[in-house]
Amino acid sequence: MEFGLTEEQVRVYTEAFSDMDKNHTGSLQPQELGILMRSRGHVLTDEDMRDLTVDRYGGISLQDFLQIMSKREMDVALQTKLANAFSVFDTDGSGFISVDMASEFRTQMTTLGQNPFSAAEFENFMSEYLAEAVSQHPAEEDGLMDYQEFIKMMLRKGP
Repeated sequence: MEFGLTEEQVRVYTEAFSDMDKNHTGSLQPQELGILMRSRGHVLTDEDMRDLTVDRYGGISLQDFLQIMSKREMDVALQTKLANAFSVFDTDGSGFISVDMASEFRTQMTTLGQNPFSAAEFENFMSEYLAEAVSQHPAEEDGLMDYQEFIKMMLRKGP
């Protein structure tokens, strides 16, 4: 597995790259890379552009593209795992979980594992989401958290 991608993924992404490389130069211009990324269901971010090694002609290599796609595949896998974990607390399938004082989520986060959150740590953990969520969903008002949005926020913040 190259770059953490399966052989099949490497083959598919290499074919897509080659199809976009109309001049057969072995590199794509940033605009072409953006089109290719969108065709694969991903957006090329400013962070991606900063991480790229642009050749002396301003092109992006297949290796750079495979590296970006590997990161995207890992992000998708992590997002799926987190969604599955949070969905355990989504008893009605609404996409929201309760984070109020008596919620099962809060209880599990503050009691399970070798090093559970204290009540204060849990409040701190949730405070960033609550601050960002005000514009999308008033979690402080109803005690519910949109866990898909929470996962996106977690992945944006990084480790």
